[in-house]
Amino acid sequence: MTSPIGQNIPRADGRDKVTGAGLYAGDLKLPGMLYGKVLRSPFAHAKIKRIDSRKAEGMPGVFAVLTRENLNVAEKLYGPYVKDQPVVALDKVRYAGDIVAAVAAVDERAAIAALAEFEVEYEELPVMATFEDALREGAPLVHEILEGRKSPDFGTGASHIVHENSNVCFHFRYERGDAEAGFAAADHVFEDTFDFPSAQHYPMEPHTSVAKFDGDMLTVWSATQSPFPQRQELARVFGLPLGRVRVIVPYVGGGYGAKSGIKTEAIAAALSRMARRPVRIAYASEETFRTMCQPRASITIKTGVNNDGTFVARQCKLYLNGGAYSNSGPSVTEKAGYRAHGPYPIPNVRTDAYTVYTNTVPAGAFRGFGAPQAAYAYDSHLEMIARRLNIDANALRLKNLLRRGDEYAAGDTPIDCDLHGALKRVASEVDRVNAKFSDSHIMHGRAVAAAVKDGGGTNKAAHALVKILLDGSVVYSTGSVEIGQGLRTAFLQMVANELTVPLDSVQAAELDTQYTPFDKGTNASSATTVMGLAMQQAARDARAQIIAAAAGLFGVSADEVSLNDGKLAGGGRTMPVREVMRRHFGAAEGEIVGRGYFKVPKNSAVPLGYPSPFWEIGFGAAEIEIDTETGTAKLANYISLTDAGKMINPQQCRGQDEGAAVFGIGQTFFEDLVYENGELMNGSLIDYRLPRFSDVPANFKTIILEEGGGRGPYGAKGMGEGGILAVAPAVCNAVENAIGVRMQQVPLTPERIWRAMKERGSKK
Repeated sequence: MTSPIGQNIPRADGRDKVTGAGLYAGDLKLPGMLYGKVLRSPFAHAKIKRIDSRKAEGMPGVFAVLTRENLNVAEKLYGPYVKDQPVVALDKVRYAGDIVAAVAAVDERAAIAALAEFEVEYEELPVMATFEDALREGAPLVHEILEGRKSPDFGTGASHIVHENSNVCFHFRYERGDAEAGFAAADHVFEDTFDFPSAQHYPMEPHTSVAKFDGDMLTVWSATQSPFPQRQELARVFGLPLGRVRVIVPYVGGGYGAKSGIKTEAIAAALSRMARRPVRIAYASEETFRTMCQPRASITIKTGVNNDGTFVARQCKLYLNGGAYSNSGPSVTEKAGYRAHGPYPIPNVRTDAYTVYTNTVPAGAFRGFGAPQAAYAYDSHLEMIARRLNIDANALRLKNLLRRGDEYAAGDTPIDCDLHGALKRVASEVDRVNAKFSDSHIMHGRAVAAAVKDGGGTNKAAHALVKILLDGSVVYSTGSVEIGQGLRTAFLQMVANELTVPLDSVQAAELDTQYTPFDKGTNASSATTVMGLAMQQAARDARAQIIAAAAGLFGVSADEVSLNDGKLAGGGRTMPVREVMRRHFGAAEGEIVGRGYFKVPKNSAVPLGYPSPFWEIGFGAAEIEIDTETGTAKLANYISLTDAGKMINPQQCRGQDEGAAVFGIGQTFFEDLVYENGELMNGSLIDYRLPRFSDVPANFKTIILEEGGGRGPYGAKGMGEGGILAVAPAVCNAVENAIGVRMQQVPLTPERIWRAMKERGSKK
C-alpha cells in the first residue's frame, strides 16, 4: 500500500461544503424552535437605571424575554480567565453593543419587533476607548469588582502581577539576566515604538447556536472551536453537572480564534429554559463586529547593541486594548509578551505586557495569538537598528538569529528548524523577481522579515479514539474541530496509514461531547501535532489489538503477525481485517477500540510552565510600489516561507499558508476597527475593508519547508499561523527602502504614507 502521508488527498468535507449538503448550526430546525434576538446598548459606558420589558413581553409571537430582572442562573458571570462577562448586562453596560436583553419569538421578524418595545433608561459614564484613557490617573474603572481571576502557573522567569483597583486586566512579566546591566554595558541603546491595529476575524459563518433545555438536560448545537471548555462554562453558569450539558458541533464555517468560549450559547440556553422550547440565535454579520476582535497593540522595544551588531539587552513594553471583557485576552497577552524579544539569544531581557480594560468591543484570540503584533515590532526595530549602525539588515539578522537546537528560553523546546537557511532562501527568492516600473512617480523597494512563534498551546491535553468495526471499516473520534484547516482529512490520512486500510474505509465521527473524547480546544495550530499524536497512538493501539486477535486465530505470537494493505499475515496464513474481526468476535459481534492520549508535560523550568510542542516560523519577502503623488502602496510581490516539519497533505498546507499571508496583507494595508467616542464607526462590510483577490500580489509564492523537526506524527508540526507573521514588517521594511520613510504604524493607508512623506520632506 502506498502511504497516504504527504499526498494531496481530496478534503473529506469538501463535497459537503461546496455542494451545500453540509449542515451548520444555523441550518438546524427543531420542532417548536424559537428564534432569539438580543438588544444591544447604544452607549459605550453607562449605568442601567431601569429596564421595562412589559411591552416586549406582550408582543405577538413572543415566548420569552430575558433581562437582569429574571436572569435565573447559578452564576451570572463567565469567562475563561476572569469571570467578568454577564449573560446579559447587570449593573451597567461597558461597550456600545453590550447585550442588555434578549427575546425568543416564533420568527426573527417578531423577535426584532419586540426589541423595539423595550424601555431602557441609562446614565452615561465617561468613556475610555483607548488604553491611554483607561490608564490615566483617576480614570473610572470598567470593572469595579473582578471575580474568579485565574492565576497562571508560570515557571522560571515569568510572573503574573495583579493590579488592584485598576483597569489593568492582566500583567505578564518575563525576565532573564539583568536588562539594566546589559544596557549599561552595550555600545549603543536604541528605543522605538510600534502600533498594530485591531481587526475583525470575520469568519463566513457568524456566531450561531441552538439550545434546548429538556428538564435539567441542556443540549447545545454550537459553531464553536472549544466544545469542551464551552460545556464546562455552561455547566457552571446553569449549575448543572457536566454530564447534563451536551455540546454538539456540526460543520463550522471558520473561526480564527473568534469562536472560542461562550458567544450566543448562554443566552440561547437561558431563553430555552424560560420558553421550554429550543431557541436558535444567529448573529447578523454586523453583530460579529460587536462580539469579539483582535486587540489593538502598542509595543515599545529598547535594545542594547554592541558595535558588531550583537544584541546584548532588550526591554519590551506591550499594551493591548482588551476591550470591555477579558475573553482570552490574558492568554494572548502572555504569549505576545513571551514572544516580544524575538528569535534572538539575547542574554538580558525584561518584558512587561498588559491587557487593559476599555469601553470597546472585547478582544481576544486571533490568528497568530499576539505574535503578529510582536513580530511587526521586533523585526521593524531590527531594520531600524541596522540603518543606524550602517549594517546590512540581513547580515544583522543572521548574526543574531537563533540556530537549530538553540533554546528560545531556558528549558523550552529547542528551535526545530534552520532559521538561517530559511532567511537566505527567502531573500534569494525575492531577488529573482524582475519587476518593471514605468512611471517616474512610482518608487519601489524590497525587503524581508523573520519571525518565530511557539505553537501548539502549552497545557493542552488531547484524547482520541479509533474504532475498527466488524466489517473492517474504521471510525475515528476526536474533540478537535474542523474549522476549515483540513484536520478531518489529515487525521483520515494518519489513521489509514497506521492501519494500512483504504482511505474510503475511514470515517470521522460527529463531534458530540456526550460521546467524543476530551480535547481542550482547537487553537494554536495544535491539531496536527498535539491531537495528531493522540490519534496516531489510538490507531496504533487499535492496530496492536487487531494483530493480537489475528495471532490468536493463527495460533502464533503477536510478534509473528504483520498488517499490510489491510491484510494480516502470520503462521503461513493471510486474512483481511474484516475476516479477522468476524472470526474473533463471532456471533456476539463487537468492535476494537484504540485509545490515544497526549499532553505536553509540565516543566517548572520553562517560563510558561510547559514547553512548546513545536516552533512555527514565518519568513517573508516583499516588493512594494509606492505612488509618491498619492501615498498609495501596492504589494507587487510577496514570498512566504514556513516550515511544516512534514506535510501530511501538501495542498492543504499551501492553502493554510496562503490564507495566513492574506490575513497579514489585510492588517498591513487596510484593516482597522475605528472608534469615535467609543462607538465603532466601521462595524460592517460596507465600511470595513477585508482583503480581496485583487489585493493578492501578481507574484505570490509560498514555500513550505519539510525539515522533519516537528514533534507530531512523521515529524509534522502546525503551520497555519506562520504565514501571517512576517507580512507587516517585511512590507514596512520595503516601504522604507522605497521612499526612505519608516512606518511604525499599520495599516499603511495612503493618507498615512503621504503624510509621512510630507513630514520627512519638511525636515530636509
